[in-house]
Amino acid sequence: MPEVTTNTALNKQAYNVHSGDTLLNQVDRTICILLPRALIIGGFNDLGNLLMIRYCDYKKTLPAWILDFFEHQFINEPLLSDITKVTAAFVASDKYIIVPEILYNDTTAENWLKKIDFIEGNEVIGSHHLREDSANYVYAWPAAIKNLLARYFIKAPVQPFASYQFHKPDRSEYLLQCCITNEQVYATLYNNRALHWHQVFNYQATEDIAYHIKLLCKQYNIEDDYLNIQCTTTGKEQLNVIRELKHYFPNIKDGAGHVNTNDASWISTIHLLQQLYACAL
Repeated sequence: MPEVTTNTALNKQAYNVHSGDTLLNQVDRTICILLPRALIIGGFNDLGNLLMIRYCDYKKTLPAWILDFFEHQFINEPLLSDITKVTAAFVASDKYIIVPEILYNDTTAENWLKKIDFIEGNEVIGSHHLREDSANYVYAWPAAIKNLLARYFIKAPVQPFASYQFHKPDRSEYLLQCCITNEQVYATLYNNRALHWHQVFNYQATEDIAYHIKLLCKQYNIEDDYLNIQCTTTGKEQLNVIRELKHYFPNIKDGAGHVNTNDASWISTIHLLQQLYACAL
């Protein structure tokens, strides 16, 4: 059985595929996911098997990107002690546009994003190529976070967190990839590998998520019962949200292909990290 420990002081949780002092020595690659008020670290062996997860967050009442929080984790987390093993970092952003490759130009794309979203003076704009969709994902993120990552993990490429949802899309008919964090939902709809819709939105209750998805179904004339939803989470706390969404959308599944009833299950987070790892290769 996997070993799970919890530290309530900083909302800190840990997953180990098995107990034992040698597990950390078996980790060959790590990835980091930086979210507003949260950090997730995944440790993999040389075969790509997930061995360890470290999750840490802080109160929603505090600012979204407290540098001291992230830097403290970078310095003190044993999974990050060997910077040569950090192969990628993923940063969340809710300010983005998707620009077809044929229309893409750095300056023009940045100007389009600035017209759609308010880009603050302490934010920078990045771009990530979506190969399967012949497009670019243009997004804004904190300049201080960019500098922090460059200082500690100089060789680790940075991607937008949502990028994994565009990596090798499934051939299924109307498949919605949906990742639920403590505060936001990242959702992408494909139909037979063709990108139809992508959105990042905040939520406070499960009903908020259901409302957005029902609007999507109405827009594309999809019956709720026939929409396939593959749902992942950044932590096991969001498992109850998946279970509640099943009342609205019967075809929702977690990473294991079903909705797990075990409150202690990490399966949907494990599946998320496996997808991010594949995207980082």
